[in-house]
Amino acid sequence: MYGDLALQLVTASHRSTLSTTPQLPLPKYALPLILSICLETRQLGTSISTAAETHGQVSLSQDRGLVCNLTVQHLAARRNKRCLLAYLSTRVGGVKERWWDAGGGLAYLLSPSTSVAVNPDLDAPDLRSALSPQELDFLRGYNNLMLDYKSDFLDVLDLTAGIEKPPGELMVDVRVIKDAGEVILEGGERVEFRKGERFRLARSQVERLIVQGFLEEV
Repeated sequence: MYGDLALQLVTASHRSTLSTTPQLPLPKYALPLILSICLETRQLGTSISTAAETHGQVSLSQDRGLVCNLTVQHLAARRNKRCLLAYLSTRVGGVKERWWDAGGGLAYLLSPSTSVAVNPDLDAPDLRSALSPQELDFLRGYNNLMLDYKSDFLDVLDLTAGIEKPPGELMVDVRVIKDAGEVILEGGERVEFRKGERFRLARSQVERLIVQGFLEEV
């Protein structure tokens, strides 16, 4: 029946937004289903155009059965388009949420090990393989846009820093829960973050590593 594929698409998309699990991996882009919906929509458009040209204006004004049939097909095509737009809008929102959850760390966000580190029990694709090429381009463009926007006042405020727990002090004790390698801090100091080690550092210098899951407060 017309619209069944579109309903399947938006239902799956809605279910993916119901979970409250933080940084839940984004479902893989449903390319085969989207192509099928686009094909159905084009077929509906062709059927409407052919019927209108074949029967002419007289039949369209007098044949109620024909008018009803064309109306149903027209509404089905419009519904398909609306479902596709709703799906894509939800995907864009999900991409933005993951960017903010990762503290604006694009390289970390597109790392193949990110989804496994966040939820090792969940059989889901990493973000890079879950996105379409167009969504990857959007993510990179969004990242560049945000970096350019926040660069003017980065010395005062980092927009990508977490705000769930306002800092109680400038210094923070952290433990490395995932190897982050060598990191150059703001003062030029080089620190090798190895799993299991503890440090006491300025919160502003390690806030992003905490957000990205490399460090945890102790």
